Amino acid sequence: MVALALKQIGLAFLIVVVCVVLHEVGHLLAAKALGYDAVIRMNSVSLAGGATSIRDQIIVDAAGPLVTVLLALIGLAMSARGAVVGPTIVFGALMMRVLAAIISLQMPNDEARISELSGLGTWTLPAIVVAALVVVMVMSARRAGVGWAWLFGSWIGASLGFVVVVFGEPYLPAIAV
Repeated sequence: MVALALKQIGLAFLIVVVCVVLHEVGHLLAAKALGYDAVIRMNSVSLAGGATSIRDQIIVDAAGPLVTVLLALIGLAMSARGAVVGPTIVFGALMMRVLAAIISLQMPNDEARISELSGLGTWTLPAIVVAALVVVMVMSARRAGVGWAWLFGSWIGASLGFVVVVFGEPYLPAIAV
């Protein structure tokens, strides 16, 4: 039982770190496709000189969450009875967007920024994305038949992953692209 819990903690940790990096790569690829120079870090992408239009800002902001939602859908597709990787991917994606919404209380992040720029109010898009991911999480968990032990291990592993991403970022190099 302990070995299984440790395995789930490690899996969730790894999945969260990979999902965060892929989310940021989504922002980076959108920026490059629009012709911007950018700097990528573990938990952020910044455009050299900023976006030149609201449209470009929305596209770059949307790319990361779109990658995250795509990862959740891939996780759902991987969810089968007894499988834990699929629901763990969905859990990591859901927790990323929940934390982004919480961060938006202080400073609008991705969906909240898009929502504001689009005139929808701060919370419309974050609420829609989180609600959709909750539905995908429930579907994934039911398909896989995961229980409380899985949730506990996933919560601990994801939490550790987010701690490493957020607090480790200053110690990792920024890459100008």
